[in-house]
Amino acid sequence: MSFVKRVSLLILGIVILGAVSACTGARTPHLAVDEHPLPQVLDYEALLAAPDMPVTDTRQRLVETAKSFLGTPSKRGGKTPEGFDCTGYIFYVYQQGANIMLPRKSHDQVQFGKMICPVDLQPGDLIYFSVTGSRSLHLGLYLGEGDFIHAPSTRGAIRIESLGSPEWRTRFLGARRVLPS
Repeated sequence: MSFVKRVSLLILGIVILGAVSACTGARTPHLAVDEHPLPQVLDYEALLAAPDMPVTDTRQRLVETAKSFLGTPSKRGGKTPEGFDCTGYIFYVYQQGANIMLPRKSHDQVQFGKMICPVDLQPGDLIYFSVTGSRSLHLGLYLGEGDFIHAPSTRGAIRIESLGSPEWRTRFLGARRVLPS
């Protein structure tokens, strides 16, 4: 085998290894109610550098539905426009915006659809985070350009935040694709 061919194979191997390692942050083991994966720091710069994919009509409708509830109060156990918790919000938005019935509980929602690498996020994908001092998970909906929308807590309202903020970047656990690409 020629030197050039060996170098080419070596470079190809390094590229494949890099692609595989870039996705390791998206691996989440099966989540039983009493299990909790460790958060990993999200590579926000890689997310922003990833090429944008065309947004389908369904994804656009889902994002518009999610944004229509900006400012709606958060409410523990809430699953209606009178007040949402994070999973109730995701449940309602997917039902109204894409006619998809997700499970109601966070541990079930994060097993719905297909696990994806954070750099592959598209508007409408689910993202989830660890909750400090709890076995619970927190969910949001990716909007694109590094932003997501969520129901933050019982002391807040539906709002848009950046995945680049230290709070979310260090608590990031994974992403799921429910809609086709």
